[in-house]
Amino acid sequence: MQTFDSFLMSMISSGTPILFALMGDLVGQQTGIISLSVEGSMLMGACAGFAVAAYTNNLILTILAAALAGAFIGLIQAYLVISRKANMLASGLTLIFFAQGITGFAGRNLLTKEIVGFDKIAVPVISKIPVIGVFFDQDPITYLSYFVIVILFLVLNKTRFGFELRATGQNKESVEAYGINPKVMQYVAVVFAGALAGIGGAHLSTAYTMSWVDNISGGRGLIASALVILCGWSIEKSIFAAYLFGGAQALQILLQMTGIKIPTYFMLMLPYVVTIISLAIVSVKGKAKMPEELTKISDMTDGT
Repeated sequence: MQTFDSFLMSMISSGTPILFALMGDLVGQQTGIISLSVEGSMLMGACAGFAVAAYTNNLILTILAAALAGAFIGLIQAYLVISRKANMLASGLTLIFFAQGITGFAGRNLLTKEIVGFDKIAVPVISKIPVIGVFFDQDPITYLSYFVIVILFLVLNKTRFGFELRATGQNKESVEAYGINPKVMQYVAVVFAGALAGIGGAHLSTAYTMSWVDNISGGRGLIASALVILCGWSIEKSIFAAYLFGGAQALQILLQMTGIKIPTYFMLMLPYVVTIISLAIVSVKGKAKMPEELTKISDMTDGT
């Protein structure tokens, strides 16, 4: 049982960074914008969050710095794609390289820094419950992810703003006819996606690895963008996908600890392969409700 609890603990810790990116890009895609730049936002958030944590050890400042750094990348993509009609996918990839360059330069002095990280806070009584209790013996940023899930679900499904946001992704012209500015909705969604991805990056560097290395996100933001589509833009499936990725990564660590001789490159790709194959199998069982504006992506990426 202790081994299983350790596996679950590792699964949650591994899945939390990509959960933030998934939730963020899910909101962005609901308005018809695929934010490939969430990978860059994760990198910026990881670097900014680690820097603030290293020098202040202040949780609130760490989260705020990471969110702002991630939102900065999101804002650039929003401006390029929404205001300047730039190629959506190309601008996203360019911003990833941009973030890699900035964090590589700014993070030089962080490579040798050591941080304590943010301690896990066990919720009394609940954390003692077998299996379920593991979810309530986590660090503060993981608890924040639970809060984000609930808030996003309620906002997207139970509020007028959520309806308007989703309607923007279905038909911008109809939304505009009702007096809503679709560009504003898209700006909000894409910047918000960047902010959440930035917080996910901060969790990666300050709570999961508690270190900074170049390109620490390792493609998690890109896989998050793909998983949003595989999950059919469903919050419930996205949660499953994030923790499935975390579970595959936890399995990777477990296999390494057993001493079984498995090629290193196979171990590195295991979380990505398991997650994509599993969701590809699940996704064929039902028709995904794609935002209508995403069906026009070929036109949008051509800048027309």
